[in-house]
Amino acid sequence: MEDARFCHKCGRPLFDEPVLEREEQAEAIAIAAPATLPAPASEEISFRNTIAVRVGFLVAGLGIFVSNLTALFPSVPLQFLAFIGLSMASGVFAVWLYMRRTGQPLSVRGGARLGWITGVLSFLIVMVITTLTLAMVGFDKIGEVFRDPAIRGGIPTADIERLMENPGAIATALAFTLAVVFGAYTVAASVGGAVGAKILHKNGDPV
Repeated sequence: MEDARFCHKCGRPLFDEPVLEREEQAEAIAIAAPATLPAPASEEISFRNTIAVRVGFLVAGLGIFVSNLTALFPSVPLQFLAFIGLSMASGVFAVWLYMRRTGQPLSVRGGARLGWITGVLSFLIVMVITTLTLAMVGFDKIGEVFRDPAIRGGIPTADIERLMENPGAIATALAFTLAVVFGAYTVAASVGGAVGAKILHKNGDPV
């Protein structure tokens, strides 16, 4: 038959099948080419981000442990400066550790938020430790804490004694101290996180 595609004796195709060849080539290309997967979206840095919270908690614990070394400095101003430096370093380290674990770069804003989370967790850990310590030694020992020369700095002893006689003044002093400590932790760690994100992202070191 003239329109037969195959020989009725040997089965050999009598002419080429361009359509089938093109289809087979397209299938071969589709199989050979790897599927391109979209890059995973970076999760927002917040307390809902489990990895960010874990990293912040780990760095906060390490930072508090290392911060005990600030007591080696001879004066309160130097101790405070060392404390600020360590808080900033904790923000940088938190960003590096987060990028290392996730493989995702952080923006400056994301780095600042991660540093802030680290600072908040550091403050909470310090508060828990302080509360447990006071509960064990007695809350009536707060006055002795303020009488410590390392705590009161250059404040005269007479002023400290007058302060101890006024419960309202003691509460105000404690609130002020807590506010300063909270601000120092969170602001310094946020700045460190922002700087760390900028440097590490610029150097292309997410992993």
